[in-house]
Amino acid sequence: MRKLEKNRVFEGNLILVNQNYPLRCTIAAKNLCPVFENQSQILMQQECAGMLDKLFQELNWSISEEIYQLIVGVSGYRTKSEQEEIFDDSLKENGRAFTEKYVAFPDHSEHQTGLAIDLAENREEIDFIRPQFPYQGICQKFREKIADFGFIERYPKEKQDITKIGAEPWHFRYVGVPHAEIMKRYGMALEEYIVWLKQFSFPDHSFIWRKGDREFKIGYVEAEETLTKIDLSEYGKQMQGMEERAGEIISYNLAECKELPNIQISGNNVDGFVITYAQ
Repeated sequence: MRKLEKNRVFEGNLILVNQNYPLRCTIAAKNLCPVFENQSQILMQQECAGMLDKLFQELNWSISEEIYQLIVGVSGYRTKSEQEEIFDDSLKENGRAFTEKYVAFPDHSEHQTGLAIDLAENREEIDFIRPQFPYQGICQKFREKIADFGFIERYPKEKQDITKIGAEPWHFRYVGVPHAEIMKRYGMALEEYIVWLKQFSFPDHSFIWRKGDREFKIGYVEAEETLTKIDLSEYGKQMQGMEERAGEIISYNLAECKELPNIQISGNNVDGFVITYAQ
């Protein structure tokens, strides 16, 4: 039986950060790393940066030019003070209507999670707030592959009424595999996905997602007032030692531990946890 403190609901790859749900956890600097060799200031959480690098490498094999010369980073992880500065500067330069449409309030920005990145087509001039990332050419090729590597286009035009953010074709968010693929398949924004998952209680009524020879069981557990107990007895002796191996983080991947199954647990930053088991 896995026991999680309530504040763990605010951590993980699937946390929902928007106007209604502020970021309530601190990202340790040791968990961040550069995304691009030639742009050391663009940081993301290590898992996200690694998956983005794999995506870029795959694209490199399919094109004749160097991908890093065609697509560049604009903004990755931001501290609260950096988000405050960007918001205030935009207010002065662009006004409140524009700013609230394209710039999140401090502590309500996905950039503070280390799970989001803004990208741009490499041009002579790049707008920091609204960079160009068109639905054609190399940018579209990138966009078509992102779900396979755990990323989503976070603010599509057709979901503006739900996200309350203007269309941002340049903003990509890491949610992990297979969640990005499921969201793409069913056309859901993260706000919708978090609600949709609640119908699948873990472990007895989990959602089953198959990809090739792999099967994923995904379920939701509501957070309790103090400690939330998650029943992992289905996995028997394989779960022995999991408490120690998991350490202090809430979203973890034990795929490399041969004696343990691949289990990921993420808070949703709202009211519970999402458990993902891969076979």
